Amino acid sequence: MSTENSFDEICSPLERAHPPFFVQKQYVGDDLKGRSRVDVFRQICEGKRVLHVGCVDWPITDLQRSLHLQLDSCCTLDGFDIHPEAFEIMQPHVRGRLFSDWSQVQGPYDLVLVPEVLEHVPDVQGFLRQLDAVGASQYVITVPDAYSCFAGHFDYSKGVQTFVEVVHPDHNCWYTPYTLANVLRKYTPWSLQGMWFFNRISLLAVATRATSSA
Repeated sequence: MSTENSFDEICSPLERAHPPFFVQKQYVGDDLKGRSRVDVFRQICEGKRVLHVGCVDWPITDLQRSLHLQLDSCCTLDGFDIHPEAFEIMQPHVRGRLFSDWSQVQGPYDLVLVPEVLEHVPDVQGFLRQLDAVGASQYVITVPDAYSCFAGHFDYSKGVQTFVEVVHPDHNCWYTPYTLANVLRKYTPWSLQGMWFFNRISLLAVATRATSSA
């Protein structure tokens, strides 16, 4: 795998076309391309105490495809979601606890898994602060990637002056490698350990939280 410093030596045609102030670079690995989303998450979560944020896939909760249920056997797993109306159908199939209020969350956790949630939240800074307050040593966050989705998710029909976008109707924004790294730098004390293209249309970021010295 290339080191993060190596991209500083690479000059893209975009760099020559724009002032340096507006040119941002972010290392993104492609090691996870072609790998199953569930297999990657199971490998990351294996044997750990995990809090899965956004665990019910509301409003399209499907027990047959539920990521939470597919992770339940590989780790000590709790779930958090702001839609507790789905808990009743999920709880009989999982071993861990399901929370709908941050005040209910009781760790400790090794890992907080936040797949495809950040683009939904209205207050990104407040949400990241709440995640940090959980006190886990590691955070794994995935978001839809505007770059990866560019060709298949956007179209403009000139004749009717209509922009067509294929996107979950609850999304507030798109992320890119730089903007995802930027919000993590701005709003958390975490150290970004790496970022990867993931699941064809997404980015996966791994960050660690410094532990307080005794």
